[in-house]
Amino acid sequence: MASTASVVPASYAHLDDLSILKRIEKGELDAYEGIMRHHNQRLYRIARSIVTDDAEAMDVVQETFIAAFERLNELREPAALPAWLARITRNSALMRLRKSQRLKFMDEPDFDNVLNLSSARRPEQPDAKLANKQLSRLLEKFIDELPDAFRTVFMMRAIEQCSVATTAELLDIAPNTVKTRYHRARLLLQKQMMDYSDSVGVAVHEFAGHRCDAIVCNVLATLHASRR
Repeated sequence: MASTASVVPASYAHLDDLSILKRIEKGELDAYEGIMRHHNQRLYRIARSIVTDDAEAMDVVQETFIAAFERLNELREPAALPAWLARITRNSALMRLRKSQRLKFMDEPDFDNVLNLSSARRPEQPDAKLANKQLSRLLEKFIDELPDAFRTVFMMRAIEQCSVATTAELLDIAPNTVKTRYHRARLLLQKQMMDYSDSVGVAVHEFAGHRCDAIVCNVLATLHASRR
């Protein structure tokens, strides 16, 4: 990625996309900053979900905005801008995977393989241990809140890794009852986790502040330089 420009441009983010596009059409290149600020977060998350790396995702977003600016004449309707930018982002991210030979079929995952992925596949982040401890405490709290019958089966199956047959034998219940209670326990835990994330406003892969400024400055600097 190009070095970040030292000056953050005056904001056009208060303008809507249509107003910004009209200014760009009249030659006001810096107005493109507003488009970037409107769509940075969403495009970053799209890119990040494909390349699974923060720095690469930022590169993809930067490439997207540069490519999109050069092809603005292809945009038929301003209302189509979000979807158009998303497609460019997706294609750019997939191209990166192809170049690095990391592209796999983006269909339904092989869940057996997904579940067996080693944690060594990606280096652990510095704050991963703290995050894992916090998540463990939260999960323990939610397990404690499960109905007694569900909680015991969940502990035997998920935590102790007992088989259905062993769990049924230890708890003196039918194997089908084990399966049903385990399934319902997992659904309850999933709901508790989702309710918790909704209540506290959990955000994933936030893209704001200096990272947003970096994309804006780098793209504008590149566009200005290409016109000298």
